[in-house]
Amino acid sequence: MPTEDVDFFQTGELWRRVLSDEDKDHLVYNIVVHLGNAQERIRYRQCALFYKADPEYGTRVAEGVGLDINKVKELSEMTQEERVEATKE
Repeated sequence: MPTEDVDFFQTGELWRRVLSDEDKDHLVYNIVVHLGNAQERIRYRQCALFYKADPEYGTRVAEGVGLDINKVKELSEMTQEERVEATKE
């Protein structure tokens, strides 16, 4: 596991092993409500991080804020520096 990916392990485990389906629904809803008004580039960066933690998590939030999931997936495979460069204004 690449060093950067270690940062996302616990979040992914929380999503997969701890949260119930109802808890996941509530979490996604709350994030979508608050992230929905952010600039598109910020939404893409954040959803890529959610996707790195767990693809289902990132996909659900990305769909909730109206993003292209293929772009989110591509961004999730980049380093943080590459992701910032790819989403700068």
